[in-house]
Amino acid sequence: MAAVFGGVEGGGTHSRVALLAEDGRILAEAEGPSTNHWLVGVDACLERINAMVQEAKGKAGADPQVPLRSLGLSLSGGEQKEALRKLTEEMKSRFPHLSESYYITTDAVGAMATATDRGGIVLISGTGSNCKLINPDGSQVGCGGWGHMMGDEGSAYWIAHQAVKMVFDSLDNFTVPPHDIGYVNQAMCDYFQVSGRMGLLTHLYRTFEKSKFAGFCQKLAEGAQAGDALCCYVFNQAGGLLAQHVVAVLPKIDESLFQGTLGLPIVCVGSVWDSWELMKNGFVGVLSQAHSPAFSRFSLLKLKQSSALGGASLGARHIGQALPLDYAANVDAFYTHSFS
Repeated sequence: MAAVFGGVEGGGTHSRVALLAEDGRILAEAEGPSTNHWLVGVDACLERINAMVQEAKGKAGADPQVPLRSLGLSLSGGEQKEALRKLTEEMKSRFPHLSESYYITTDAVGAMATATDRGGIVLISGTGSNCKLINPDGSQVGCGGWGHMMGDEGSAYWIAHQAVKMVFDSLDNFTVPPHDIGYVNQAMCDYFQVSGRMGLLTHLYRTFEKSKFAGFCQKLAEGAQAGDALCCYVFNQAGGLLAQHVVAVLPKIDESLFQGTLGLPIVCVGSVWDSWELMKNGFVGVLSQAHSPAFSRFSLLKLKQSSALGGASLGARHIGQALPLDYAANVDAFYTHSFS
């Protein structure tokens, strides 16, 4: 069989593998659970990656004993160089038939490589949040991505945590919530299958699972769509915080990124962007305070393909092979705003 190149999109909740031919065609895909090694541990991370690749090889009709030419991994939590070096060594040792070559980068860089080769901003809001500016010369500037203990502002986890904390604080008479807590309190009990706050303590500590806690965000989105004021408030706040990530990296931006027909391209990754209408006012409000003669327009882009494609492209480039990607087919501009 001709050379096969692999890519991994490794999220905090879900992951995906794509296998590509030399001409950029997608040969097969496979899905799996979280591959964030900080959340699930190195062993589980590697086993899940191997299982997804082997499943995709089977779908593509490839020999499972023949390694991929390269495997590019676009992983949430993929920042720390020493940890990534150990991850690569462990993969080579434990799964010698997986791939001939490895390249590991962050989920943000993989998303950008799927959308364009010209640079822009990637703004992730899924289980966690992260922002990465990638200039045309390849230089990078980040904001966020520190996990739920030190950040994740505007993410599903953050939205869920803010809403739950408002319930706790209101019932303690510690702070006055901006709106009635009735819907959120009942939705919290229903989602976690508890009768009150004491029952939630197990989920917060003994059996805490970040992706499970973040999943409560979906119930809050349903509440906001039904008009619950507190849910709407939290999503509006999340929009403003996501925009603040963009503001943080603006001083380092190459001004050529402002000059395309779409203005500044912002690639939006993660399930929270499905609730864009709930966050729009907060997001635009913060960016409107940061606009300038150079920064007069921005567009939000959503990937129509998995960032595993970008991972595969980066992995191939690492060994000197260029995989042609149809960038226009990989993204959709779902919102454009011009500052008056």
